Amino acid sequence: MKHDPNQKLETEFTVNTNDLGWEAKSLEGLYDKMLFRNEETGATIALIKFEKGAGIPTLHEHASNQFMFMLSGKYQYTTSGITLEKGDFYANAMGHFHGPAIALEETIFLEVYDGPHYPSRPDFYDNDEDAK
Repeated sequence: MKHDPNQKLETEFTVNTNDLGWEAKSLEGLYDKMLFRNEETGATIALIKFEKGAGIPTLHEHASNQFMFMLSGKYQYTTSGITLEKGDFYANAMGHFHGPAIALEETIFLEVYDGPHYPSRPDFYDNDEDAK
C-alpha cells in the first residue's frame, strides 16, 4: 500500500522512510519526505533535506510553531548565528521572524509544525503546495 501522508489519523499507521523517495520542492536544493499532514489544521511531520549551499534565502515567519530535530549535517541561521548539527533540537515560536538559513553541509532533519506553515506563501516558493 502506498504511503498517503494525508490519511486521516484514526488509529495508527507506520511507514518506513527508506521506502519513500525525496520529493523536490520549487526552492532549489530542498527536498522532503512528507510523513503526516493534517489537512484540517495544517500540522505536518516531514523529513527535510537541503543540499550543501542551499537554504531559505529570506527572513520569514511561520503561522504555527516549528520544531526541528537534526539527523545529519550542519544548518545555520545567518542572522542569529544559530548553527544546528546532528542531535540538536530547534524550536521556533509562531510569528517569530528568522532566517535566512543555509546548509553548510548536506543536511537532513525531522521537522514538525503544529499548524499551517506560513501566513501566506513566501516568495521563495513558486506554488502553494510547496508552502504547505
